[in-house]
Amino acid sequence: MKFVFVCPKSGQVFETGAFCIAENRGVVTGTDGSRKLEAKVRLTSPCPFCGKHHEYEAAELSCPFGKESDL
Repeated sequence: MKFVFVCPKSGQVFETGAFCIAENRGVVTGTDGSRKLEAKVRLTSPCPFCGKHHEYEAAELSCPFGKESDL
């Protein structure tokens, strides 16, 4: 499965399956009843635009899945 990421240095969008879930605290329910996944997603290969290994909050991801054909 591929996720969609945005390079924080260049602002360019890319897709990759080279990531891992880190610091997964599961789904948390807020006082208003809203739910969100509290986890971090870390690249396991360098960003194709800047060469860094970025880490993102789950809520920062542009899309939870890559192309439909990859599902």
